[in-house]
Amino acid sequence: MAEPDESTGPMAFAANFPPEARFAPTAAEIAARLAGACGCTAEAADEIRAAVVAAFGAALALAPAAASGIDVTLRTGGAAFEADVACGGRSLLHCSKARSS
Repeated sequence: MAEPDESTGPMAFAANFPPEARFAPTAAEIAARLAGACGCTAEAADEIRAAVVAAFGAALALAPAAASGIDVTLRTGGAAFEADVACGGRSLLHCSKARSS
């Protein structure tokens, strides 16, 4: 995956995951890998992975709201990588990490 720069512009990924615990590791791994590919340190990528897993768990605890799925949005532009997790219109995570490159 290429790092975003002035010629490629910002990068974004958004997905709606089924409200099942088995999808938490997948969502977290996608977030961590995209963070690493966008220039975050390995430590920052690990922190993002853990934060997404925790937010996914919080979403699953919102049983009725989770029926609509769990939204994961990842983006980078400028000097930061951002990860957001929402469920039923409720924001459960906004994580921003500086890009090291």
